[in-house]
Amino acid sequence: MLDLLIINGHVVDPKNNVDGVKNIVIKSGRIVSYEAGMTAKHVIDADGKYVFPGLIDAHAHMFHDGTDIGMYPDAAYLPTGVTSAIDFSAGVSNYQIFRQAIIERSKVRIKSFLQVCSAGLVTTSYHECIDPKFFNADKIERIYKENKDNILGLKIRQSEELAEGLGIQPLIETVKIAERIGCPVEVHCTNIPVPTCEVLDILRPGDIFQHVYQGVKNTIIDEDGNLYDCVLKARERGIIFDTAEGRKHGDYDVMMQAMEQGFIADICSTDLVLGSMYRRPIFSLPNLMSRYLSMGITLNQVIKMTTEKPAELMKMENEIGCLSESAYADVAIFDLVEHKQIYRDWKGTEFKGQKMLKPEMTIKDGQIMYCAPEYIYEEYFKCNE
Repeated sequence: MLDLLIINGHVVDPKNNVDGVKNIVIKSGRIVSYEAGMTAKHVIDADGKYVFPGLIDAHAHMFHDGTDIGMYPDAAYLPTGVTSAIDFSAGVSNYQIFRQAIIERSKVRIKSFLQVCSAGLVTTSYHECIDPKFFNADKIERIYKENKDNILGLKIRQSEELAEGLGIQPLIETVKIAERIGCPVEVHCTNIPVPTCEVLDILRPGDIFQHVYQGVKNTIIDEDGNLYDCVLKARERGIIFDTAEGRKHGDYDVMMQAMEQGFIADICSTDLVLGSMYRRPIFSLPNLMSRYLSMGITLNQVIKMTTEKPAELMKMENEIGCLSESAYADVAIFDLVEHKQIYRDWKGTEFKGQKMLKPEMTIKDGQIMYCAPEYIYEEYFKCNE
C-alpha cells in the first residue's frame, strides 16, 4: 500500500517538462510511478491547487545561536513549502559545530558554502575579514575534503566596505584556493569596488554571481539602462546568476530593466536571515516568488528558479527539485490567489503585486510537515485505513 497519493493537482515540474494535472505517488519516502487501482493510506485531493517539487532556497543563513544573523530553518521553511536550502554562514573555525548542531538536527535538507574568512559571519558588530593574508588555505582544503558530501564550494563577500583598498584581490585569491581543491566559488556582489565585468572575467563556469539585481554600485546595468554585454557572455560561459535579494540587495529598477532586455536570473533565493524571517520585504521564498510572478515571469520559470536550478547547484538534480520516479518525496502544494500587496526595495521604490502563492502543504521525505487548516476543515484527507 502507498503512503500518500496526491490527486487532481496541477503539477508544475520543470525538470520533467510537466505542467498539467497529474497524480503524485509516495511510498517509503520516495516518489514512485502511478498505476491504475493503487490504494494509499492517505489520499490528498489537490483539486484547484498547484503541486510543485519541494522548494529550494539557494542562499540563506541558518547558523542560529552560532551567528547573530542565523535564522531557524525548520520554522522558516517547512510552513512555506521549502524542503532544502544552502547556507553561507560558517568558516573553517566553526563549520564542524554548524554541521553537528544545525545541519544534522534540522528536518530541512541543508548544504553549505564555506566562508573563506575562518570565523564566517559570526557577528554584525563588524565585517568579516577578507584580507587574503589571513585565508587559511590548508585548513579550507582539509575541511572541504572531510565534508565533501555537504560543502559545495567557497564564499567571498566582495564589497567595497569589506575590501578596504584591496580591490578585487580577495576574489582572485579565493578562486585560486577553489582551483586547488576543485570547487566553485560564490561571490557576493554588492557595492562592488571594481566594474562588474572585471568580476565576471575572474569567475569560471559553475561559479555563482550573487545579488545580481543589487543597485548600489557597479550593477549589471550601465548608466543608460542597458544590460552589459559581459553579463550575457558570462552566462554563455556557464556563470550562474542568483537573486539572493535579502533586505538590501534587490533593486526593482535594475530588475525590470534587465527583464525587459530578456535577462532573468538563473536562481531565485532569499538570503534569509533572522531579521528578515517573516518580515518584509522578503518574508519568505514564496513571497519573493509571488512578486516575480507579478513582474511578468511565468510560473514555470519561477518554479524552475526555485527547484531544478538550485538542485543542480546542490549536486542533487535527480533527487530533489523534481518529482521524478525514485526522487526524494519532497512536495509543496500551493494555491495561487489574487492578492494585492505593495513591495518595497532597499531604496523605497514600490511595486504593486497582484498575485500570491499561498502555501497549503509541505511534504518532506514523504512526511507531512505542514498543512493549512482549511485542508482539515474541508476534509481534503480521505483516510483508507
